[in-house]
Amino acid sequence: MTDRLWSHPHHDGSPCYVPEPNPKLGGTVDVFLRVPRASDVANAWVRVINDGEPELICAELDRQDAHERWLRARLPVVNPVVSYRWLLDGGPYGYQWLNGGGIYNHDVADAADFRLSVYDPPAAWATGAMYQIFPDRFAKSADRPAPAWAKPAAWDDPVIGEGPDTPRQWYGGDLDGITAHLDHIASLGVGTLYLTPFFPAESNHRYNASTFGMVDPLLGGDAAMARLAAAAHQRGIRLMGDLTTNHCGDTHEWFQAALANPNAPEVDFFFFTNYPMHYDAWWGMREMPIFDHRSPELRRRLYDGPDSVVAKWLGPHALDAWRIDVANMTGIHGAIHLSHMVATTIRRTMAAVTKESFLQAESNHDASRDLLGDGYQGAMNYAAFTRPLWQWLLPSQARPYAHGKYPLLPNLPGRLVVAPCDHCCGYAVAGDAPRHESDWLTRYA
Repeated sequence: MTDRLWSHPHHDGSPCYVPEPNPKLGGTVDVFLRVPRASDVANAWVRVINDGEPELICAELDRQDAHERWLRARLPVVNPVVSYRWLLDGGPYGYQWLNGGGIYNHDVADAADFRLSVYDPPAAWATGAMYQIFPDRFAKSADRPAPAWAKPAAWDDPVIGEGPDTPRQWYGGDLDGITAHLDHIASLGVGTLYLTPFFPAESNHRYNASTFGMVDPLLGGDAAMARLAAAAHQRGIRLMGDLTTNHCGDTHEWFQAALANPNAPEVDFFFFTNYPMHYDAWWGMREMPIFDHRSPELRRRLYDGPDSVVAKWLGPHALDAWRIDVANMTGIHGAIHLSHMVATTIRRTMAAVTKESFLQAESNHDASRDLLGDGYQGAMNYAAFTRPLWQWLLPSQARPYAHGKYPLLPNLPGRLVVAPCDHCCGYAVAGDAPRHESDWLTRYA
C-alpha cells in the first residue's frame, strides 16, 4: 500500500506547489506537480478554465533527482478566480485526472478542482495562533447582580451541558477578567483573541442579541471593551468579535420595533408569515428571528457602510476582525440566495475601515462556496474537522451522522438516544455517540 501511494503524482495547492498563491489579474502563475520515479506518468498538462472554457497547458520539466521529477506549468490568470486540474498520462486507460479530490481514471465534475484567487489575501497576522474565549466562563473581575433570565452559578459549579437551563447558567465572567489574564494568553504565543458574542442578550452565549449598539453591561460595558482592546493591542494581540448576521434575539430592539408597528421599516428586516405572531426563526427557535437581507435598510444598519454595526466595532479601540456566525446560512432562505452579496459587502465595509482586518465565516461541510477570496477570508468549519477526526480516532459506527435534526435515522437500542438541547442549536445526542457537531473534543461515553 505504501509503495502504491508513493508512486502517485501529487499537487495540493500549498506553497510548495503554488509559490505565488495570490497572482495578479492578467499575469501568470506557476503550478508544480511532484512525480515520483516509481510513477508511470511521463507527461502532464493543466486544464485551466479561462472565460468559462477549458484550455490545456503542457507542463515542462523543472527539476529532478534520483527520487522524483518536478513538472511546472505556467497558467494565465484570465479571471479573478482560476479553476484548474491536472491531466496525466498513464493509468489503465492511458489518462488520469488529478484534482483536490485525488486521482481519477475517469472524467469527474469540476467541484473539487484546485482554485487560485487574485483577491487580497488575509492580513499576515490572521494566520497565527487563535485563542477562543466564552466570556461568561473565562474569568470575572467583580460580582454583579444576576439578570432576570439567569440561573446563577458559583465559579466552581459544574457546567450544565444539556436541557433548558444550559443557556441560562450564568457564572459572571467579564471582559476585565480577560484583560487580567492577557499576560498568560500572550505567553502561549496567541496572536488573535476570539470572543464569542459580547452584545446584551438573554442567554449566556449571547447569540440572541438584544442590541448590536453596546457591549453587555454584565461584561463591563463599552469601557471594558476599550480597556481589553488597548491591553491586547499593547501585547501585539488582535481581537475578533462574533456577529450574528443571520438572526438576532426576539428581544432585539429592531424586532421589538417591528412588533410594535406594522408600518415600521424594521418589519422588512424579518420574515413574517402571519404578522405579528408568526415569523421564521433559526431552526424554528422563536427567540432567534431570521434577518431578511433583501432590506437595504437592514444592510445599511448591520454591515453596509461606515455607519453599520460591522464598521462601528472595528478600530484601535475595539476589534480587528469579525467571525460571522452561521455564515453558511446567512442570506439564504427558500428562493432567496444573497449569501455572496452579504459576504462581499461585509468585506468591503471592513476594508474601508482598515486594510488589516480579517473576515472569518462559520461555514460547515463544504465551505468552498464561501471562500472565493472576495468575501470571507477563512472558515471555522466544525463538521469538516470533527467528522473526519471521529472516523479516524473511533471504532466504525453504525451510522455516518447522528443528529436530532434528522429523525429518519432510527435509534439503535443501547447506543443512541436523541434528546433536545438548548445550548446553541437546540439538539444533542446522548449515549455512546459524539454529542454535538460543534463539540470538537467530545469522546464516546
